[in-house]
This record gives sequence, structure tokens and C-alpha cells, in this order.
Amino acid sequence: MESSAPPATTPTHLPLRRRPAQGICAMDAGEDVLCLILERVDSVVSLVRAASVCRRWRRAIADAAFLRLFRSLHAPTVAGNYHNGSRLPLPAPTQGENTGQRFVPSSPSMDARHFSLDFLPDRESWNIIDSRGSCLLMQRWGDANRQVGFPDCVVCEPLARCYRRVPLPPRDDFDENRLFLRFFLIDGVRDHTGNCIGVSNFRMLCWIHRNRVSHTAVFMASDESNCSWSKMAICQGMPSLAIRPLGRVGGDFYFYNQGGMLSVLDYVTGESSTSMLPATEDWDMRSNFGITEGRDGKPRMLTAFDDNLKVFARLNGGEWALEKRVLLSEVTRSLPGYQPSFFSYHLTIIAKGVGFITLVPKLLPCDQPRAFSVDLETMVAAPAVEGMGVLVYQLEYPRTPSLHTCLD
Repeated sequence: MESSAPPATTPTHLPLRRRPAQGICAMDAGEDVLCLILERVDSVVSLVRAASVCRRWRRAIADAAFLRLFRSLHAPTVAGNYHNGSRLPLPAPTQGENTGQRFVPSSPSMDARHFSLDFLPDRESWNIIDSRGSCLLMQRWGDANRQVGFPDCVVCEPLARCYRRVPLPPRDDFDENRLFLRFFLIDGVRDHTGNCIGVSNFRMLCWIHRNRVSHTAVFMASDESNCSWSKMAICQGMPSLAIRPLGRVGGDFYFYNQGGMLSVLDYVTGESSTSMLPATEDWDMRSNFGITEGRDGKPRMLTAFDDNLKVFARLNGGEWALEKRVLLSEVTRSLPGYQPSFFSYHLTIIAKGVGFITLVPKLLPCDQPRAFSVDLETMVAAPAVEGMGVLVYQLEYPRTPSLHTCLD
């Protein structure tokens, strides 16, 4: 009897036990490495989220040296644009629609209700006259203000839902023979984190004309108990009474003087300078040229004569040169209802924003489309956005967050 061999068995392979990975994560990083990681966060919003991870991260982000570094490495994030209601030739708002200040967010995913100005007293009576960083400068004229010749002014921060009223200038320093022409919101004093604008840290510069001499008066606010007015005569380059305000680009406000002279007011220093525009254009025409900001952050001068739209850029040497030129009758050919004959009328630039302008031919029939916008980068025309006001005031997110709680 033959003995049978035992059946072959398949060897059993036990799973290998791997040693736990010893990877380094951000939670284990040293202070220097953590700062290198955090300074590469893409936005202030993401930085606030990072600060909520733990006390250690929050303490690192709240450090003044880190906030100064973060500010120097990241450009401000644009939240959107405010304007004082629609004054364009567009259909009238429906009954019950608010025609006061409007906010147009930079992204469709943003909720514009977060930027409401309903925290201001008697909101509908205010007009936005300037913006800087995350703040707006607003004014209104009441009977009492007209008697003293100075409007009621406030500086507000929409996201923080707070505001600060600017007191009247001292009557002993500003007599009745002066005329307040314009008001500007400029940087305050740079604090330990590098921040220089806020409701408790700003300057309001007033342009005054008195006895044929231009002056500036400056209100400075540094905290709730420290504020003051000052005045000074300014250089001859500042515009005379017969000037045309053109608008703001970046940290400068531009004025036009007759004869092709351009005056520039620096928002940071409060000083002014002048330059000459190209002699190829008739700059003394009142309504068909202006200035706006390109998408590269640099100024662009615009002229609309007859059928031509010209864009001028400032060169490194300071002189202005023609950058782009387009025939408006060509770029508007695809717009509903537009005809080349429309551009035999006088054109008016009625709105400007970052990278675009809005124009309208005069003397058009009421039932014809009127306002259209031109992209200054592509020179493509499109119908004007409904509800867009004549002046656009850009609002930025605060450059660095305030994180002063629960640090211990």
C-alpha cells in the first residue's frame, strides 16, 4: 500500500508591517518654517482661516513683523466697486428699487449684502466722494452745512460696519472768504503692522481756494481722542480755480489745467506735481477725455474725438504716448441697434473704471440703445452694465487682519 504524499500547501504571506511615516507637517514646523509657510498664503481671507487653526498659528499671524512682511509680499485684494446709483441713460429703475449707493462685487460668488451701507445714519442722504483701501469718504449737505460752507463728512469701513464723523474745521483758521472745492481720503500714519488707512487712522485733504491762491487743509485722525486740523499753502503746480478734476488712479488724483497741463496730487504725501500732455490733441474740450486705471495699475488718458478712441500711456520718463487707437463705428458694429451714423454726433465719456470706459453719442432718439463700454485692453465694445454710476469707487479688503484675541 503506497503512502500518499501530503498535499502541497500554498505558503501564507503575512502583511508587512510598515513603520509609521515620520513626515513633517505644518503643525510640527519650527517658527521660521511656519512663517515661511504662512507668508505664502494667497489672500487675507485665507490668512484669517489659517489663524483659526490653533493658537500658535494665530499668535504667529498676529505678530506685527509678520503682518508687515505679509503686506509687502501681497497686493491688496479688490472686493468690488461702489457708485452713487445710476446716472447713465439706461432704463429707469422699477418701483421700489433703491437708487442710492450700489456695490458691484469683483466676483459673482460674493454676497454684496456684506458691503451694505445701512449702518450709516440716514443712509440715502450720503454720497460717496472718494475711497482708499477698505474705507469710503462720504458727504452730505444739510441746511446747517450750507450756512458754514462745509459738508457733513464721514469715513466708513463697510466690512467692519463702522464710521467716523469728521468735525468742522476751526472757524478762526478758515474764514468766510474761502471756498472748499474738493475732498480727498489719503493715507494716515503707518502703524506697527504697516497699515496706514482705517476709520481710526486716516487723513482727509481739503482743496481750498481763497484770494486767488490754492490751499490745502488736512484733517488727521489717529485714534478716538487724537485728531487735528492743519492748513498750508501749496505749490504753484496745484490747479487753479478753473480746472477740471479727472479722477484717481492708484495713489494719485489727476486734474486738467487749460493748455494741456496735467496736475497730479499724491494721496500719500499730499504734494502735487505737473506734466504736459501731447500737443497732438485738443485737450481743452470739456467732456470727451478723461483718465482711468489700466489693469496693470498704471494711468491711461483717453480721448474720444469724432469716431476715434485713443488711449495714451505714461512712459518711464514721464511723458505720455499713444498706446492704442480704434474706430468706434467698427467695434460697435455687432451691438444691437448701433449704426455707423451714430458717431457723427459728439461723444461723451460718462463713466470710467479699472480697464474700461463707458461712452454715449449725444442726440440719439430715445428708443435707441445709448451707453456702451469699451475694454481698454482688448478694445472690444459691449452694452453698458445696467446700474453703473458715473464715478466708480474701488474698495479693497483690509490688507492685514486684526487678531488680538485669544492669543495666550
